[in-house]
Amino acid sequence: MKRIATALSLLLATTLCHAGNDIWSALFKGKLREAGRGDSQAQYDVGAMYQNGRGVAPDRDKAMEWYRKAAAQHNQQAVSRLKLMQENKARFDKALAQAGKGDPEVQYDLGNMYLMGVGVEIDYAQAINAFEQAAGQGSDKAAYKLGVIYYEGTGVRADPRTAFKWFGQAAHHGLPAAQYYYGKLYAEGKGTSRNNKLALEWLSKAVDSGFEQARGEMINVTENIDMEKSAAAAQAPQPVPPPPPGASTRPPPHRKTRVAKPDRTASKAQAARNPVHYRLDDLMQGAWNRGDEPVTYLPSSINHCRTEDHRLVCFSDDQSSRTGHNIIRFKTKAIVDHFSTRGKFTVTYRNLVIEATPLSGTDAAAGDDAGMGSYTVKTGWGTPHTLECTFHGDNALSCVKNNSYTLRLSSQRALASGK
Repeated sequence: MKRIATALSLLLATTLCHAGNDIWSALFKGKLREAGRGDSQAQYDVGAMYQNGRGVAPDRDKAMEWYRKAAAQHNQQAVSRLKLMQENKARFDKALAQAGKGDPEVQYDLGNMYLMGVGVEIDYAQAINAFEQAAGQGSDKAAYKLGVIYYEGTGVRADPRTAFKWFGQAAHHGLPAAQYYYGKLYAEGKGTSRNNKLALEWLSKAVDSGFEQARGEMINVTENIDMEKSAAAAQAPQPVPPPPPGASTRPPPHRKTRVAKPDRTASKAQAARNPVHYRLDDLMQGAWNRGDEPVTYLPSSINHCRTEDHRLVCFSDDQSSRTGHNIIRFKTKAIVDHFSTRGKFTVTYRNLVIEATPLSGTDAAAGDDAGMGSYTVKTGWGTPHTLECTFHGDNALSCVKNNSYTLRLSSQRALASGK
């Protein structure tokens, strides 16, 4: 298996312009030629590709045929795989015979076998049927699996409303992984109306039950609630004080007045007397970039910022990156403060990892019987970073990150989304 992994790595490095199926198809053809010449490792690899449907349609009979050829040459991987497949086939036959008796645990196990191809070819329709029978008899694990199938569109068209229904059944019965997805659907407004209050309630239940994967989403919803409250407070009309006793209540006569344009020169002259407001205004009016990319720790096209007690608070839009075998969804929160009369200020920011999705496909859907999944990336707040920044004119900044290296930032003075 080491050789097939090495070959695949080389193909991925040299043929990134091809689709994934083309890569596997080319690899299968090459392995098939080697297997035909009697190479036992290639024979095992061809069997594995038939079993998993990599580069060729899945076919258990052909998989076992090639495993037998490799095993006949004393390939121990093939010997072990044949034994496992035979055991799984016996396990599947037993589950299939017992499922008709109405045991929800057996029906749940049968659904998993169909879903993951254990002892039988993968069959999503049969998996859904088995899970529905189990869920109809109160199996929360089966309801959760149905939720994941419809949420991710595994073998069916993605259907958030149906996913919401099945996640709800399991969540109300206390399954932490279902509570996570239930809260997530409320936060996303998928399958139901968007409701941050209910999202936070269900995500908090999942975290309290030990499902740490929900922590990042819970923090994200909390931050969004805070941003919405601040925006609402800023837009709320200010109360008008009552007139003093004896004052006339008649409106003053209408007079035309000329509104003077803002005097940037005068503002600059006042900077020494009020450096905080002047520099906050400069930052908020800018859409800050590093090179051609918007930054996530100052007002920019991907950021939303507000002022709080002579400081700036920014919370970015969703971002994504690849880490190992996972796609990470994260946001960035920044605090901008410590303004000085010399045009200096400090930015402290850190990333909030909201979610980690394995590249190999569904995470929790292929997890253990508890439906908890296998998560290797910790969600929540990352390590803080500090920038010491200095203005160079109105449209440029130089920032030293973590006291180690310098960043150059610029702005076209376009109105940022966080203004």
